[in-house]
This record gives sequence, structure tokens and C-alpha cells, in this order.
Amino acid sequence: MKEIEILQVVLTVLVGLGAGFVQRVSGFGLGIFSMMFMPHFMTSNAAAATISCLLSSGTSTYNAVKYRKQIVFKTIIPLICAASITIPIAVYFSVWVSGKIFKIILGVVLICFSVYFFTFENRITIKPSLKSSLIAGGIGGTLNGLFSTGGPPVVLYLSNATTDKMVYFAGIQFYFAVTNIYSVIFRFINGIVTPSVLLYALAGFVGCMVGDMLGKHVFDKMDTRKLKIVIYVGMIISGVLMFF
Repeated sequence: MKEIEILQVVLTVLVGLGAGFVQRVSGFGLGIFSMMFMPHFMTSNAAAATISCLLSSGTSTYNAVKYRKQIVFKTIIPLICAASITIPIAVYFSVWVSGKIFKIILGVVLICFSVYFFTFENRITIKPSLKSSLIAGGIGGTLNGLFSTGGPPVVLYLSNATTDKMVYFAGIQFYFAVTNIYSVIFRFINGIVTPSVLLYALAGFVGCMVGDMLGKHVFDKMDTRKLKIVIYVGMIISGVLMFF
């Protein structure tokens, strides 16, 4: 294995650790955190998004099974149905879009997410309904298929549709587990899931599990608001770098 490949493995483990930690503390953010860094050192943007998707599949499945008794399926199923329609289209598009355009769009998405979280996170409310869930799931599926960052629209909906903290966490993990596995299948069909991608994903998953355990132990002690601010600033910086 070449030195640059070893360095990529190490960086993937570190990114996975941070992503797993963020996911456990906030319930989402693994894909966003991963895509802040991976496009900068992976061989292609599609590979970076696929690795991020694989990491999210593994950690979300683990948490969904662990907290399966708290999942309210009737709330999650419409989100998944809508995402299942938009994910294949977005994955197909991501294969053909050029690397430069991909990074510009991803940069804009990261900046928009950070601005939203800084400004509107606690000000926007959505009335839970079938229509709202389908819209949130459809947008989430599009972002998942393109950049593996489909969390925010679904998080916004579920934060209004659920009142119990553990019901929210279990529900969002189940959504991520199903949609990311579905997305991985279409990435495989489009030839993006290669042996090297699987190797990096395995290394990142080890980091994710460590990050998940760390996040579980410090969840009740840390100031999650400060952690989120650090992440949002990082999103802005990463987005600006990608855009330019």
C-alpha cells in the first residue's frame, strides 16, 4: 500500500471518529461532518460521498437495532417512501456531474446548512402531516443521493413531529439506516462501490464506533450548543474552500 493510501486510511479513521461522535451527540450530522473533509483527500467526490454513506449505514443500523423499541414506524415510513424515489435519480446525477461542479454545489449546500442552523434552527416549525413528511423525505433523499447529507430536512420534520427525545433519536437512526442502505445499493449499481471504497469505509467505521462510544459517555456532560457552533463554523469554512 502506497504512503498516500495509508495516509488516506488514517484520515478516514479520524474523520469517522469525529463523525460518529457528532452523530451520537446530536442524532445526525455524520454525513455533513464526513463531507466537510473527505472530498479534500479522497480520489473522487463520488467515492467520498459513497464512503460517507456506508459509514452512516453502519452506525445508523447499529443504533436503530439498539433502540428499535422506540421507533414509531408510522411517522418514519412516509419519509422513507419519498426518499426512495429521489435517491436513485440523485445518485445517477452524481455519477455524471463533473468534480468541479460537484464541489461548488456541495460548498453552497454546506454554507446554506450552516446559515440555517445558525439563524433559523429554533425559529422554523413544521406542522406534522403526510404532505410535509413527503416533502422532507424527498429533499432529504435528493441530498443523500448527491452528497450523503440528507439529514437536515428530515431532522427539521421529526423535531416537530416527535416530543420524546429517544423516539426522535430512534426514528432518525431508522430513517438513516434504511435510506443509506438503499442509496448504497444504487451506488453499487452505478459502479461507485469499489474494493478501495469498501476498505476506506471499513477503516472509517472503526473510527465511527469509537466516536459513538465517546459520544455516549460525554452526552450528558457536554454543552451540545457549543459543539454545534464549532461544527457550523467548520461547515462554512469547508463550504467556502470547496466553492472557490
